[in-house]
Amino acid sequence: MTDDVHVHSKPEGASLAVSIAIFIFLVIILAVFGDLFVFILGLIGLIITFAAFYTDHSADGH
Repeated sequence: MTDDVHVHSKPEGASLAVSIAIFIFLVIILAVFGDLFVFILGLIGLIITFAAFYTDHSADGH
């Protein structure tokens, strides 16, 4: 039998500044190419997605 060794290394991810820049870039794309309805739904989706991503990665740091 082999021993299962789990190595927990910190994943290489984007820094907070890069995440904010990506979020703003995607909001600008929504504002330029979408109408008001698409912008509102897309903004809600982006906020939920980035909030879930931040929550998942902030819990890993502790």
